[in-house]
Amino acid sequence: MNIVTVCRGAPGLGRVAPALALTRTLAATREASVTFASYAAGARFLASLGHAVTDLGSPDGLFIDSVAPQALRVADLAQDADLVLIDGEFFLPATLAHVDVPVVYLANPHDLTGPPNAFRRVNRLLLGYCDAVIISSLACTEPAQRPDLIPGTACLEVPALCQDIPPGYEPPAGPPRVLVTTGGGSLRSPQLRAETDQALGHVLDVLAPLAAQGAISTVLAVPGADATLPRRWAGGSTWLQVASGPVPLAPLYSRHDLLITRAGRNTLAEAAYCGIPTVILPVAADPHRAGEQQDNAAAVAALPSVFTPRDWHDHDGLRGTVLRALGAAARGVRSTGRRGNDDAAALVRELVPSAFLATRGAAL
Repeated sequence: MNIVTVCRGAPGLGRVAPALALTRTLAATREASVTFASYAAGARFLASLGHAVTDLGSPDGLFIDSVAPQALRVADLAQDADLVLIDGEFFLPATLAHVDVPVVYLANPHDLTGPPNAFRRVNRLLLGYCDAVIISSLACTEPAQRPDLIPGTACLEVPALCQDIPPGYEPPAGPPRVLVTTGGGSLRSPQLRAETDQALGHVLDVLAPLAAQGAISTVLAVPGADATLPRRWAGGSTWLQVASGPVPLAPLYSRHDLLITRAGRNTLAEAAYCGIPTVILPVAADPHRAGEQQDNAAAVAALPSVFTPRDWHDHDGLRGTVLRALGAAARGVRSTGRRGNDDAAALVRELVPSAFLATRGAAL
């Protein structure tokens, strides 16, 4: 079986992680040849993992339009494919309408659901060219058909897709270790970028005295692809390490005791799945994405491992939330949640069985 997986590659890995997770699940039970097609951070990240990647080159706009050079390159790749998975580039199904290959689109709930707007209207129209749409949702607990969203196209909502996370947890010999991430990027939104950087600054301001008091040991900060570290912390410190470039978070959860993160879908899915105590900072400055961050936080708010400050701009309130989360971390109990990988893979096999008739190449 030859799978071509096309995933949006900028500004971060938000559309790469679900596509990689589902591709691995599909390929785990079949011999498969897999080609990824991405660009920018996505292409670099996938290549660093040793995958075959076609670098499409960054599009001129926010997305690859239906007749852009990148879209025509995807059409060429699809000629020899048994299945095409697409995450984040909603114009591409129209490009592939003339190619005799099953096309499955991986959607964020906010691509299709919520108050009507131009973005959702165009998504619903263009995703009608797909054979199936799978919605990876933090709020979903059981697979559910959504025939109301895209008339004429099979549309299924599943629990959030999630990468494999190494099992286990390594309790520290000393004070807790903290992992801080601010998400993949800002989609060229100055408001989102500015408030995300502000959130990182507030978090480090809270953690610094805790490190000085010995209440925490080390902090690893993983800023977004277009992040700017607050100047007061740019020089670094003995307790603070700052990662550069796209960094896979999956191997880091077992080596840290507390996660502090922006309310991105993929990071919250991973946190819920592995059960790491998590402080969530919904970033709501951008009028187009404020609802998404708040909805993501609300979807996991009932989990015992999740802590959300009433207002993370308030230093004392944020500090109190971090201390409560550290208390949970000290108890060292992690419960594994669920993910939608197997459900999504089973649904793909059911919806597009022709993609699974051929067997080519080696396993991913």
